[in-house]
Amino acid sequence: MVWETLPVIYVDGDIDRPTEASWPFLPNWSRGQLPRNKNGRIISTANARLRHENRPFAPTYMGAWANDFRVLVAVSWFYEFDSRVRPQIPYAVFPLHAPFWLLCGLASKFTTPDGNQSLSVSIITVEPNDVLLSVGHHRSPAIIENPTDARNWLRAPKADALNLLRPFPNENMGVEEAPMGIKIPGNENLSLPQKLLNIRK
Repeated sequence: MVWETLPVIYVDGDIDRPTEASWPFLPNWSRGQLPRNKNGRIISTANARLRHENRPFAPTYMGAWANDFRVLVAVSWFYEFDSRVRPQIPYAVFPLHAPFWLLCGLASKFTTPDGNQSLSVSIITVEPNDVLLSVGHHRSPAIIENPTDARNWLRAPKADALNLLRPFPNENMGVEEAPMGIKIPGNENLSLPQKLLNIRK
């Protein structure tokens, strides 16, 4: 398992506080380990898929949801694979209207081996918009559209927060084919698409 560190914002009393969180998500009952199913296989917790029947998320995430431990995850872009072809082709996905996106996430605190408290996060996914469907992808992060929605995701009642989990507008999302080396964690020897380099400026 490759661990990433993502920048997040969470509510601390009356303050919206920035910090870093480990990704993927570690439930607070898992003792700092990825959860396993009844057959002993590791459960993937990178993404918390929104459900439309019964509970909104899988049991792994319901503790964070019940406790309103919602966070915003800041990213300048992400990548997804076109699952219709072999080998799968990676596509960079980026905002056309802003330098970064805020993604909806659920968080959990866990204790590290040295006894410190740390934060982990799962990114919520929803149905893809037409842009992502055009490159053969079946899901999308839940992306916040404006500052008001960002505040509401962190602080609004659950019913109102759920209404923010929807596909992102097509006109504000761009995609471009990315090099295969993008899937290697920590790979810095990449020639990124020019549009991504422009976002960094």
